[in-house]
Amino acid sequence: RRSQFGERVQQFKAMATAAAASSRGRAARQRERTVALGGKPWKPRPTEETLPVFRLRDQPMQPERGVQRDMFWMHFVGSVQLFLPLDADAWAGVSEEDLEVRVSKDELAVRCKSKDLGSALDSMNGKLRKEVNRTRCSFAIERDVRDPCGKRRVLVVELAKQQPGKAWPGDKLFHESIFNRKSFGWTANQTLVKQDAEVDEWTTLRPGRRSDVEDPFTVSRGWLCTELEQGQTDDLLNWRIVLDQKKLDEAMEKVPYYHIFGADCSARYFKFFIRGDESSPVLLGRLGGQVSPDMTFFELTTLTREVEGHRIVGTMETVPVLNVTLVKAPDWRGDWEEMLGVEQESLNGPQGTLEEFEQEQLRLQREPSPDREDWTPDDWADEQKENADAAFKDGSFRDAIVYYTRALRHTPLNEKLLSNRSAGYFKTGQFQLALDDAEKAQQIQPRWPKIYFRKGQALRALRRFEDAVAAFRDGQSLERGNVEWEKEIQRTRDAEVALEERRKAKAVAK
Repeated sequence: RRSQFGERVQQFKAMATAAAASSRGRAARQRERTVALGGKPWKPRPTEETLPVFRLRDQPMQPERGVQRDMFWMHFVGSVQLFLPLDADAWAGVSEEDLEVRVSKDELAVRCKSKDLGSALDSMNGKLRKEVNRTRCSFAIERDVRDPCGKRRVLVVELAKQQPGKAWPGDKLFHESIFNRKSFGWTANQTLVKQDAEVDEWTTLRPGRRSDVEDPFTVSRGWLCTELEQGQTDDLLNWRIVLDQKKLDEAMEKVPYYHIFGADCSARYFKFFIRGDESSPVLLGRLGGQVSPDMTFFELTTLTREVEGHRIVGTMETVPVLNVTLVKAPDWRGDWEEMLGVEQESLNGPQGTLEEFEQEQLRLQREPSPDREDWTPDDWADEQKENADAAFKDGSFRDAIVYYTRALRHTPLNEKLLSNRSAGYFKTGQFQLALDDAEKAQQIQPRWPKIYFRKGQALRALRRFEDAVAAFRDGQSLERGNVEWEKEIQRTRDAEVALEERRKAKAVAK
């Protein structure tokens, strides 16, 4: 069932109108994004207190990952990324500027200019089995996302494919022979000979990853993203984003499909965005548990579904969708109460990097408001309920659900909060969750008539018509003078008859 972006779509479109004008040049757009970020350059600024971030700018391709000697690699449609864990003792004091990384069309050579690392770089040197586009390759030293403390470092070399979409061999990326190029300290004479012989064949890479601000603007989230669904299993978190076919086609005329989207993920925070529009993320927030960042992936595919409300029952449509998947950390498997805590303000205002977002969240946690020191659980719940009620009134039902959920953490036996969250779930098409909340509220306050209205609505949406009628009858017994109960019962009977007629029409059509 569809779950609309709803209340955010118009806001997205309004924010995108100026940015989407095709007459503006690339340099102008970059300047505007810099101004939107308060004049700060678009560059991650991690600190030791923030979690290491896995940066995903491509779609995975089979074989997705593998190991060769001391390094492991990940395989994407347009690139291959090599990861070499760095021994803390051997690499002490070594920075990106101390490394010289050179690449030719089919060979990689890495050496350290400041100290002798022995054989530590051997697995990063050699003859590649496929050709690369050396002008788009890069390298960086980053914190290892597999280290929960974020202390360990890893050397990352990204090799852009010469032929995107063509799979690289899954067993080994380098040719292995006794003639493999090794990492060694070149003498001055050797360097001159090498430069004379291969000046046009080798490219020395500049330290650091390619900046996101260099990506051209293609399309804004408000025009491209039309619907959002989310779900989870014990092991996975999944978001399905339905895309506008026309806007997607226009974007793919500017860049390859695998360069349209990007994601940044740490163990506790997540950001998903359209490249070139990175300051206006599609998703941004704190996760409800911990994930394995380097297992994150997204995939562009299609979905065939029935057109709701079409005059011809059974009419189908095929729409493009983007599936975004995160893998829960082993100790956090199971059902999460909240997948991603998204603040409306975070999506409406310009945003920087994921590290900057996390730093701001940590700052807010360290600086609680002085007037809240004596607050009771009811006070905390009331604050969240006010936010939820305001969001619900504005039609921001998903945000309302988030706020009601936070309020229930402080007062889990509050039947009014459960009833209101049930209404939010109903508005977003999550009928089973709406029923669950209504039944919990019924156990707490069985003589409150509104509970039975929520329960009956959810049951009717689930096509459990007899149970829905029974729920409305229970509510009617508590409010005998209210004629609305009989109207709800009649609506339920009408819905049952209409469903049966549609089923018969389908059977005749077959």
